[in-house]
Amino acid sequence: MAKGAKRLAARLAKIPLQVRAAAATEALLAAQRLGQLIAAAAPVDEGDLRASVRVEGGARGDRFYVKAGGPTTTKPVRKGQSATYDAANAVEFGTQKMKAREFFYPTYRANKKHIRAGLEHEIRKAVAKFNGQGSE
Repeated sequence: MAKGAKRLAARLAKIPLQVRAAAATEALLAAQRLGQLIAAAAPVDEGDLRASVRVEGGARGDRFYVKAGGPTTTKPVRKGQSATYDAANAVEFGTQKMKAREFFYPTYRANKKHIRAGLEHEIRKAVAKFNGQGSE
């Protein structure tokens, strides 16, 4: 396992910066599109839930995360209690008293193959351009 990990790390280190930049750009665009689709699928009657859908970047700038919820949808469990919960999770997964109204994961699953295909296309295009085979 360690040999395989070292070999993979060595291969990844050889990837040209142009290819990494193209992949990161496409990943950001894909995350933004997915964020818009998830926001559109979010129930409107849940206050700030739709507005809480956002794209956050990773530490290295080549990974992006679509998130829903957070400070704008965090509510106390009961009035006067210090314990809180994220209403986005309650909507997505349901509670004992509320049926789940999924919006996040079904949208992600429906678009996952399209996102992956777009990333693979951009990477192939960047590799071809780097190798002098691309027309752009």
